[in-house]
Amino acid sequence: MTNFDIKALIEGAYAQTPTLPGFWLKYDEFREKFNELIASHSDIPVDVEKVLSELYPDSSFMEQYQLQGSEDVFRAFRIAPNKLVIQRDLKKKIEAILREATGDSDGWKNFAVIGAKGLKPEILAMGFIGIRQAVECLFRGRFEFRSGDPTKHEAPVLIRDKKELSTPPDATSAFSGVKQERVRKNPKQGSFIGDAIDAFAYFPRPKNSTTYGWDAAINELATNLALEERWYYSEEDKQKKPILKNYLSYTFERLQFEDAEETRKAAEENRDAILKILVNEEHALFNTGLVNNIYEPIYAFFKKNDGSNPVVSQPWIFIAFGTANSYYQNIITDFPYRPKRAQYFTDSSDLFYDTNAAIPTLNWEHFIKDNIERLPLGFVKKGAPEGYPFYDDPDSLPRPQRQAYFKKMADDIFEDDDWMQFLTTKFKNALNITLSRVAWNYKTAIPVYYVEKHQLSLLLPLALEKKDVIDVALVVEHKVNKEKKINNYVGRTIFTLQMAYSNARLITRPDSDWLMADMNPSK
Repeated sequence: MTNFDIKALIEGAYAQTPTLPGFWLKYDEFREKFNELIASHSDIPVDVEKVLSELYPDSSFMEQYQLQGSEDVFRAFRIAPNKLVIQRDLKKKIEAILREATGDSDGWKNFAVIGAKGLKPEILAMGFIGIRQAVECLFRGRFEFRSGDPTKHEAPVLIRDKKELSTPPDATSAFSGVKQERVRKNPKQGSFIGDAIDAFAYFPRPKNSTTYGWDAAINELATNLALEERWYYSEEDKQKKPILKNYLSYTFERLQFEDAEETRKAAEENRDAILKILVNEEHALFNTGLVNNIYEPIYAFFKKNDGSNPVVSQPWIFIAFGTANSYYQNIITDFPYRPKRAQYFTDSSDLFYDTNAAIPTLNWEHFIKDNIERLPLGFVKKGAPEGYPFYDDPDSLPRPQRQAYFKKMADDIFEDDDWMQFLTTKFKNALNITLSRVAWNYKTAIPVYYVEKHQLSLLLPLALEKKDVIDVALVVEHKVNKEKKINNYVGRTIFTLQMAYSNARLITRPDSDWLMADMNPSK
């Protein structure tokens, strides 16, 4: 390895080690991280203190560093910020990319623009597992992330610079026409947390940890309690476990919806409601729908917010995830019953595709005009007229330009009868093959919960570009009325494979040969 390679890993390890006041680090933590990164890049060990003295001669050590209010005394280590040249240059590049990217009215921008600018080799050379980890470690809380809303045609991951939201007090008013700063009512909890559970409970940070409470709780659940499962799409988001976070967030929303329906029905029937989010004077809990390795249900346990932390306004404070047969048995036995998991269907026939039904209708305007970005570009190109001006990497375009590019393409398809006929014929052929596959194996159609509509639908796999590679999933809704002899399916929309898996996982882990967590989306 060259000196530059080693410096890149030193600065990468520095960024990935929790920072103490004054830019100091726990030296043992830094050394452990650096050795881990060296081992992943080379078979030859490196003497940490030797390379530090050679490459960063101005680095400092403090043998008896003690945090205020703590009895922990340790050896601390520091490199002056102006000496971290590789970090500085990478941060400048990322800042420039995001500054030039176009965002929406709330400041959210497509996170993919960073990857599109070719920075990934530099990021990997510093030992980061992906672009998102690099941004989080280098900028330490300056940027926030959220999942894009597929129903609004947003990018899968969005990023926002908190500094761009800052405005001086009273600099704007509700009548000035200038959007005021978005104020978070409660402390940030972590990534991929749904609004409903974020408002319901506060997830405290673990003691002596820089990890957000929600992130730490999810990691503990996945690592030490829940039945083993892949909760991420790619190595870049392995640490964040977005599938599990989305699953719990939407599960909680579903439980709230079910409880609201049950409360209404119980009032009409003059009976006690049987709720799924249980609360008493001291505690709250709900069934996560997950199990441990001996298939015991896992519950989320909370205690009442006593108001001791004025910053936290949520009514409940997270305690832990656990089973009924655990340290939390005294909490669950204070309730009249154990809450059931979220229920997404009442008739088991809704889980299976009815092969006696008519072939699904297809909404070409919605599939092509509204969602052409979800179709594999190779499939779209096949029917295009010769010389059509395709852009090599449309995902790298700023959002307004990308939207305009795809809108023009969709309009051109509808104006070109040959192109339109090619795409629709191929789509129908792929669907016919899928329906034959469903008839052969009923597990091909996968039930999916449509969160926004509280509706159960089915996913059908489509191989559009290549006959043996699934590109997208067709979402179909069953319209059936036996009295009127109606038995039809409506093709509602198309999902990328990541969208399909995330929605399907709410009901159960898909037992499928075509839909898995590690499959790339069609785009």
